[in-house]
Order: sequence, then structure tokens, then C-alpha cells
Amino acid sequence: MYLTLGKQKAYATKHAAARSVQSFNHDGLELARRRKHSRFYPLPQILQFALAYISFKVFLYFQMGAGSYGGKMTQLAEGSLLERVAAKVMTLDPLSLWVIDFVRYGLW
Repeated sequence: MYLTLGKQKAYATKHAAARSVQSFNHDGLELARRRKHSRFYPLPQILQFALAYISFKVFLYFQMGAGSYGGKMTQLAEGSLLERVAAKVMTLDPLSLWVIDFVRYGLW
């Protein structure tokens, strides 16, 4: 890994140091470990957010009832910009309707 030429050796050691993690042991000895590179894929967090989002819409639908939920969505759609965005976000999509039918009738 270390090259024998002057500039190349300095270049190789500089980048080797960037790849290592240096810390100190309990007795003061300096340790150098390779940094573990792992890629982060947020798929589980995205799925949890989607589950919470759909669950919240279904919960509100059952809590308010179909008529009240629809009335509230039309009322929000006629309001300010933030209320219109909320109405667009909280509109029941096909997946939410499927979950509502599944909970209500036990269809699988």
C-alpha cells in the first residue's frame, strides 16, 4: 500500500489515514481501525411512515364516520392554502379504502 516515492508515499499515507478511525484504548494506546462503510437504505422507515399515514386516515374515517369525514374534506378544500393541501393529503386513496373495507367486513 505504501509507495516508495516521496510524494506518492505521502499521498498514500494521507488517504490511508482518511480511511481509518483512530481512537485511544483505556490505557492510552492509540488504535487505528478500518472504518466500516455501509450504505443506508431508508426503506423500513418509508414503509413505517406509509403505514402510520394510512392508519391515521383510516382511524379518522372510523372515528368521524363517512359523512363527517367527507364533509370535513370538502370544508378543508375550500379553505386557505394549508387547508387545501391538508384536504388533498387526507383524501382517501384506493389503499385506504381497501383497508377500511378489510377492517369493516373482514375481506381478504
